[in-house]
Amino acid sequence: MKTSIPRYLQLTAILCVTLVALPPAFAMDVMERIITTQTSMIRREASEYQRKVAEAHARAYMAAQLRSYRESQSATGPVTKGKKHAVAENQAPATKDEKKALRKKLPRYVAIETPTDKRSAPGTKKDVMIFDTQNESLVSNNVYDMQSSPAMGAMMKVETYSAQYVGTGL
Repeated sequence: MKTSIPRYLQLTAILCVTLVALPPAFAMDVMERIITTQTSMIRREASEYQRKVAEAHARAYMAAQLRSYRESQSATGPVTKGKKHAVAENQAPATKDEKKALRKKLPRYVAIETPTDKRSAPGTKKDVMIFDTQNESLVSNNVYDMQSSPAMGAMMKVETYSAQYVGTGL
């Protein structure tokens, strides 16, 4: 006499086999993503030249942001007669009110491009450093080798910082 296995037991067996086989496949996919993420950005100590260039690019970025803020304010502000030194006023250091307004407008951290050097990993497209726009300084002496070039203005996660990529700042 031939006995057949009930359908619900067959489905249960298939489900158990699937659940047992799923975690290793899922874990391999997760590990592959982690390795890809880890290798797409390599951290190392910046050279003195890279640090100086990144600081110069960051200063240029902040000056450009201040200039655009002042232009937008002068376009909406009252027109005064007899202003002789508009160029000098546009290049003057930021006032406290302007710094406060820029802090609200700008992202906290920006990724500034710096030149690659001989210590860069093979296949590196860009080297970036993270700049704090509120403290107006580089957050660390680390440079990050990037395997792909990010889009201008794209947000990127670097260690614990969420930074906006601004390139050379110009």
